[in-house]
Amino acid sequence: MTPKLSVVIASVNGLPCIRECLERLEALPERNDMEVLVLDRRTDDTAAEIRRQFPSVTVFSGLHGKSIPELRWLGMQKARAELIAVIEDHCMAPPHWAGEILRFAESPYGVVGGPVENGSRERIVDWAFFLAEYGPCMPPLTDGESRGVPGNNAVYRREVLPLSEPAWGCVWESFLQQELLRRKVRMYLHGGMTLYHKKSFRLGEMMSQRFLYSRSFAAMRAQRMTAVKRLIYAGLSAALPAVLLWRIGAGLVRKRRNVKEFIAGLPIIGLFVLSWGSGEMAGYLAGDGNSLVRVE
Repeated sequence: MTPKLSVVIASVNGLPCIRECLERLEALPERNDMEVLVLDRRTDDTAAEIRRQFPSVTVFSGLHGKSIPELRWLGMQKARAELIAVIEDHCMAPPHWAGEILRFAESPYGVVGGPVENGSRERIVDWAFFLAEYGPCMPPLTDGESRGVPGNNAVYRREVLPLSEPAWGCVWESFLQQELLRRKVRMYLHGGMTLYHKKSFRLGEMMSQRFLYSRSFAAMRAQRMTAVKRLIYAGLSAALPAVLLWRIGAGLVRKRRNVKEFIAGLPIIGLFVLSWGSGEMAGYLAGDGNSLVRVE
């Protein structure tokens, strides 16, 4: 039978992250109407363990060296359902998640996304990372038509994806969503479709991963820029940390939540946004530098 929903997961962090992610998916009431596809680039026994513990999950292994966008794109191509959800291997689905997605099966929207909530609440470093990275995606979010949805809680209607155009399988989801908007695809932000981000970081790992992501992002953006424009954007990156810090704090004040955690984590968030700005500067000036495939 053709599933109603395909869930695509790029496996990059290994066990136990993805084990808990899959346990949550297996427990969903709609599991019989879903297929779960894991695209694994690990070189350890993660793929074998998933096959052993979760025989109903489809695993594609031997993908070492593939970037997260490439893994996701391959999963989208392999998916059989009309609705294709993309999540991360450290994201946890609450019981209502799939049901909320399936409510939109007959909607006029090509892309639907929902809020991302923090699932790692014990350590201030994890709060700092989450607030800096996902503050704008936190609940509450207002239901309605949108210009984009969170990349790790996004559902695409198969018919709107340019799956025959391989270039879109090598970019981050924000670039793909911009292209879909250009093609008049309508997007919807559904405040009830919450997903939990659960990952603990070491400070050095957090800064390194943000630098790598930001460098790869800026390098993608710079591909269509002139040399002069790249230099201008590199210069503007010096001001990015201050702008980001203001946006994060102001957004939390508007949402009226987690301001205390923001203040407590301010030194860590400050380092995070410095890494963010320096990564973008490197991407504009020196290109990708193999950063994309190192993002986890």
